[in-house]
Amino acid sequence: MTLPLQSPDHVAYIHLSRNGFHAIISSKFGHNFYIHLKTNSVHHLKKIRCVVTAVGWNPDYSKDTDSTGAVLLGTAQGSIIELTVSSCGMMTSQKELTPQVAQIAEQRITGGGASPAAAITDIQLFQLSDDDPKAKKWMVIIAQMARLIVLIMENEPPPAPKLGGFTSSASLQAGLMNLGAEQAPTTTFHGFFSSMSTQQHTISSSKFSEKFKNHGFLTMYPTTAEPKRYAWLSPDGISIGKVNILAEEIKDVLVEEFNIEHRLIEGRLEPPTGIALTEYHILLAYSSRVLALSLLPPHDVVFEDPWHPELGSALGFVVDTVTEFVWLFTPTVAMKYGTNDEARYIWKTYLDRGDFGRALQIARTRVDIEPDALEMVLRKQADFYIQEKKVFRIKNFTSDSGFTAAAEILAQSSEPFESVVLKFLTNSAERKMGLKTLLDKKLERLTRHEDKIRRDALVMWLLNVQLEELAEMRRLKNQSIDPAFAEKLRDTTDHVQRYFMRKNVIESIQTNREAVYRMCIAHADFEMQLFFANAVKDLRTVIDILMLREQYIEVLEVLKSQRALELFYEMCPLLIEHIPKQVIVYLIQNLDQISPLKLMPCLSLCVKNMEMAIPAMKYLETLFRVPDQRNRGLHNIYIHLMAKFRKEKLLGYLESHGTIRADIPYELDFAMRTCEQFKLDECIVFLYCVAGMFGDAVDKALRYDVNLAKRCALMMEEAEANFAWLEGIQDPSETDFIRQKIDEKSKKAIWLKIGAHYVTNENNVEKCIKIIEESNHLITIQDLLPIIPKFTRVGELKSVIVEFLRRNKERLETLERSMKEATDIAVEIREKQEKLKNRTTVVKPSDVCAHCARPLSGRAFNVHSCRHIFHRECLEIAMIPFLTSEDVTRMRLLISDEERVLCQMKAEQMAGNQKGFAEKQEKYLRIAAAIGNIVGSECPLCGDIAISQIDQQFLSDEEFAADLNSWLL
Repeated sequence: MTLPLQSPDHVAYIHLSRNGFHAIISSKFGHNFYIHLKTNSVHHLKKIRCVVTAVGWNPDYSKDTDSTGAVLLGTAQGSIIELTVSSCGMMTSQKELTPQVAQIAEQRITGGGASPAAAITDIQLFQLSDDDPKAKKWMVIIAQMARLIVLIMENEPPPAPKLGGFTSSASLQAGLMNLGAEQAPTTTFHGFFSSMSTQQHTISSSKFSEKFKNHGFLTMYPTTAEPKRYAWLSPDGISIGKVNILAEEIKDVLVEEFNIEHRLIEGRLEPPTGIALTEYHILLAYSSRVLALSLLPPHDVVFEDPWHPELGSALGFVVDTVTEFVWLFTPTVAMKYGTNDEARYIWKTYLDRGDFGRALQIARTRVDIEPDALEMVLRKQADFYIQEKKVFRIKNFTSDSGFTAAAEILAQSSEPFESVVLKFLTNSAERKMGLKTLLDKKLERLTRHEDKIRRDALVMWLLNVQLEELAEMRRLKNQSIDPAFAEKLRDTTDHVQRYFMRKNVIESIQTNREAVYRMCIAHADFEMQLFFANAVKDLRTVIDILMLREQYIEVLEVLKSQRALELFYEMCPLLIEHIPKQVIVYLIQNLDQISPLKLMPCLSLCVKNMEMAIPAMKYLETLFRVPDQRNRGLHNIYIHLMAKFRKEKLLGYLESHGTIRADIPYELDFAMRTCEQFKLDECIVFLYCVAGMFGDAVDKALRYDVNLAKRCALMMEEAEANFAWLEGIQDPSETDFIRQKIDEKSKKAIWLKIGAHYVTNENNVEKCIKIIEESNHLITIQDLLPIIPKFTRVGELKSVIVEFLRRNKERLETLERSMKEATDIAVEIREKQEKLKNRTTVVKPSDVCAHCARPLSGRAFNVHSCRHIFHRECLEIAMIPFLTSEDVTRMRLLISDEERVLCQMKAEQMAGNQKGFAEKQEKYLRIAAAIGNIVGSECPLCGDIAISQIDQQFLSDEEFAADLNSWLL
């Protein structure tokens, strides 16, 4: 590619855009060219006649290949020109924004006065905000030999530009004059120099040197992202500082950190022809060599590359923003420089200076290259913090940050765990804090499944350390009244509780639950044990701890919330001894959910004192209102409680359930023993009546109340009227015994006891005689005469005797009628018996056996009253299914005996032994009668025995299967 330049003019500057598509070339005599590198087309910018020394490329067009967008050109005379060039070389706008940047701020030089125009050596253009496309915020940094200018403005988008632009011939020739405002079109960046709202900050050099004219180079790092550091070459030296393009204050955009003085090259001061900045070094290009200086003090030369004079002097030094290679070119050659592991010694330098943060940051990036570097940095940093802690202790500084920081660092190290732990194993509180931090950090790193055993061990160790710390703090709290110490104890407790709830910790603790409990008990830390039990939902342990601390209300609340009924049944006997009212209230509120049968052990304990008994009775009374609640055990407990604490109510309870033994819900024997124990005579009398022991009841009642005895005697009549209570008695002998006790004779004896009591104890014959009416005339005057005194006047007995005779007359007449009716019935029965003796059944020759359907003649047969006739052999066969195995065996034995005796009888007849024949015949008839009793008791076809077998199958399973198989083809 050839540029239309005539000798001695030559290329002075080449400015390449960041995207590599646009280039602006300026010659020594001020000719400028635009090259579109994608099409390799060259366009002469005739309207611009000045030496362009710097270009500020527009970041908005970093990916646009058709236009450069609005760019800023810096000239050798110190002017700023805004220019927009399309890919075809047409300038759509052109504006000289300021005739001379030197006029923005004064510059002091040696000797005073204003400096001549200084070339613009670099322009950096940044867009600070693109949220609002209509109003953008821009920043430009302009570099000259002796100053840096930072300008920030809020810019509004310009109107659509007109093709061809506008400028004056005078301006094009001089390049230094402003165009008239009324003539010039609106541009994008004119606000930098014309708006009153533009922010401005200038960094100036204190020196001025002709040697550095046109050498005020500015470079930033990194080049492909937001810059963080800058390097500026000025007569004062090389200024190195931080860059923050988003700083709130404009003065904080460029902040100098240090300045490197210029070096003498071969004994003389020579300005560099270019500079480049890397992460840790700065490259300086001189006429015959390249130097690399460390950015770390004392900024030594770490690399020097001289070249042969035949290659010529260096003309420029350019950084490739993509590859970050640095290109140096001379009139004959181009040389490429790049970094090669420049952080190789940097981490060690930072480490030697005690800057552990930066050393650690670098070492971590080099783990694959230098794995020992990270370990060395970590150990050095940990040792430093431990030593720092010792210094603090000497100065009575109470902070534990040294050991804690050391622990956090060593936790990242791969140094053997045992050697690391040894640094913290002392009784020092500060070292314990470091140990706790070390274990905690190590625990966070053990996340793999295969680390479970080590993780569990660390969890238990760390827990023990924290529990020891809590125990020691509690001991010190008892000796101190400082409220701040109490607050610290609460904070420590909260920390341990949060430790419990960590995911990896709670999983390990659940696995080793019993060990954790033992650890808490060893430190007497029941609060923490309770918290842990709640965390793992170990309800049993929670309740055990609360019971141990006598927090019974809390135990009940836990059982309520968890609905653990089985555990409630277990703990209820313990709770009711301490909080009976609360327990009973809960039972009544959950009557339909709690089984009263499982509460019997608990309710049985309520007989200890009144405080427990009253709520228990209230619960039982509420329970008994539920239908079908007739558990005898619960009623027994209720009887016991009332017998001991509410004696006056027991009789009413017993009477409310009546005297029918089958209907009473309690155990009679238990109730009687309980009443005997507490000497409740009236209740005992009633229970005797319920048991049918009326004689004993009357005997006991007569000791203190005759009326009660008479009520007991009247109960006999009620019992006799229904006898329903006898249905509950399973033993027939007991039923017969009770029936014997309440026969007429026994009832009379009981009433006579009452009469004898009136005569013997009260000597009151009149009351004794009234018993006749009270007993509903069960006893008569005749029964009372033996107990009435001998010298009793007859007048007192006259009415009774007359009534007795009258009632006896009627009774005798009734008895006579009954006897006559019985005689008539007996005569009728005898007549029927006589008729039955003459009853016959006629058997016809044509009748057949009901079993085999063969004629009856010629064989022995049996005739039933139902007119079913069987051969005896057929009857034996037909009766076998209805007989028990014992009867079948007995029948077969009798048949065998019958056959044997028949043979013997025939033998005796043939021998002519009439006596022997008669004996055998008599024996034969007995055997035949026995067989007839077995098989001839009922008809196998229509008798009761056949009817009882109606639910039996016609065929057994085996017979049915055989019959079914017979149908198979």
